Amino acid sequence: MKNTAFLQKVFWGIILGILMAAFILPASAQEEGNINAAKDLAVNALLDRFDEGDGVIYVYRDFSLSLNHFTQKAKMVGFYGENLKDMDENWKEDVKSGRTAIRCEMDVFTDDWGGWMFLNGYLPEGEANPHINDGQTDGQGIDLSGAAELRFFAKGEKGGEKVEFFTAGFGYYGDSSDTMVPYPDSTKKHSLGYVTLTNDWKEYVIDLRGADMRYIICGFGFVLSSQYSNKGKNVFYLDEIRFVPEGYSHWTDGLSLLRSYDTDNIFILNAAYTYDNALAAMAFLSEGRADAAAKILDGFVYAVNHDRYKPDRIRNAYMGGPIEPYTGWEHGINIPGWWDQEAGSWYEDRYQTGSNTGNTAYAALALLQYDRLYGNETYRETARILMDRILEENTDGWYGFTAGYDGWPEADVVYEFTYKSIEHNIDAYSAFSRLYELTGEQKYADAAKSALQFVYEMYDLDEKYFHTGTDNDGITHNKGVIALDTIVWNQLALGEKFEPYRGSLETVTAMRTADGGYPFSMGNDNGGWWPEGTAFTALMYRLLGEEDTAAVSMNALMNVQLKNGLFPAATVDELPTGFFLFTGESWNYEADAHVAPTAWFIMAANGFNPYTF
Repeated sequence: MKNTAFLQKVFWGIILGILMAAFILPASAQEEGNINAAKDLAVNALLDRFDEGDGVIYVYRDFSLSLNHFTQKAKMVGFYGENLKDMDENWKEDVKSGRTAIRCEMDVFTDDWGGWMFLNGYLPEGEANPHINDGQTDGQGIDLSGAAELRFFAKGEKGGEKVEFFTAGFGYYGDSSDTMVPYPDSTKKHSLGYVTLTNDWKEYVIDLRGADMRYIICGFGFVLSSQYSNKGKNVFYLDEIRFVPEGYSHWTDGLSLLRSYDTDNIFILNAAYTYDNALAAMAFLSEGRADAAAKILDGFVYAVNHDRYKPDRIRNAYMGGPIEPYTGWEHGINIPGWWDQEAGSWYEDRYQTGSNTGNTAYAALALLQYDRLYGNETYRETARILMDRILEENTDGWYGFTAGYDGWPEADVVYEFTYKSIEHNIDAYSAFSRLYELTGEQKYADAAKSALQFVYEMYDLDEKYFHTGTDNDGITHNKGVIALDTIVWNQLALGEKFEPYRGSLETVTAMRTADGGYPFSMGNDNGGWWPEGTAFTALMYRLLGEEDTAAVSMNALMNVQLKNGLFPAATVDELPTGFFLFTGESWNYEADAHVAPTAWFIMAANGFNPYTF
């Protein structure tokens, strides 16, 4: 009996083992499954970036956001114009959603009225600040055909405030068909009449079904008057003002680039950095998503062909979302910037409007990677145009290519860079090498050789790392920062040519933090790390066959992946790079969601090397 019991235990133990093996994956398979799940979440996060407008057209979503339309405001006043106060479009207290709302205020007295209209405005070619639209010029209204409703949220400060809200009707005499300007809105004013606000947010809807919305200058407006509104001080708030289509609309068409950051920093809030978008395009290619990659690359082609200055360059950044200019805005393409409410002026960042060698080369790499996989003559030719400009403008007679410029060549305000960056030259080496493979033109072979020689000369044999570049003379080595990408990108780009410099990987190992991440540079002093660099380092180790080392970093990345699928730019605020901005301030990364580490993670998961063809 004892032997029988023993045999039964053995039998059931074997059965249990078989069942467990059937349902429990090996550790390596579990890990790969986790990576794939995280990767799918990241891919969907980038795809969602295309649809930030949610199929609507915003009059106002958040202050100075690129998704806003009808950004020029016209003040309407009765006898006492000073009673209508300027709106605060950057109000941050008790908002309905997002970062900001609009605070409105008017002191209403007898025989008085006033309000604001939100207009499309227009921007003549060669100017920087848009004008209020006066209806005297054709082609300045936005086509909102298909709009079913205008929706918005409003609330009073106390409750009981009475305000009229409306849309359209610009240039009309009342509600009649007679117009006071040559090019009025295509439909009369559509109003809710005077509504009584509560002190809680409430959504209001203006029905536009059947209205002719093909040409709209006035997207939204409001009026208070002594006849209907409360006497004295009236304060109320607005948020999420948007047109909603009925079914499919042409609004969802057009060219878009992915906004780089989720951030409160107004200086980069709207920016779709070229480098980040090139990475995203290649991440999509690594997934076999040619359609998504093409959306970005078509945007690049449009940007090059419609540049403000010459159709031979790509800027460091464009406006996130649609990059084609608004109706009536004749500046060629949407460049990022921000609206200064106090100054009443539009500002642009000189770096974002500039064109640097590394960013240009990354755009070319993305275009050429698509061409390698699917074939696209337009993309190939655009890459040639971009790299030809680098070849012609960013040389100084020595090895390597200078960094490019910041500023506005169209306004003859250019800050030319004479230093050379190893990062830029690594990128240029790969792009020029691929163009030589495709064309056989000697100029590309010579350019690749020049960039490669510069990279070689940046190696410090004794210290086992690469210098980041040169000083402004283009020759003297800049030894101030030991940066992660100078080593890892070299390995990714050079392949077998990297073998003499393999000792530099010891420096990479020394940079790794306790939890498996990597900082931007050696000497990291705040305990955080850089997800972007950690992802491309994981990719390098995967391609080298060192999966255990790569796994440590991939696990670290998955531990910081955000719920929306994106990855933060840094694991702490103010992660130092060791470099300084042109303002003299330290260049740091913040813990904001960022497209670049998300794209690098996808490529690392797929083993896709953006530098090789």
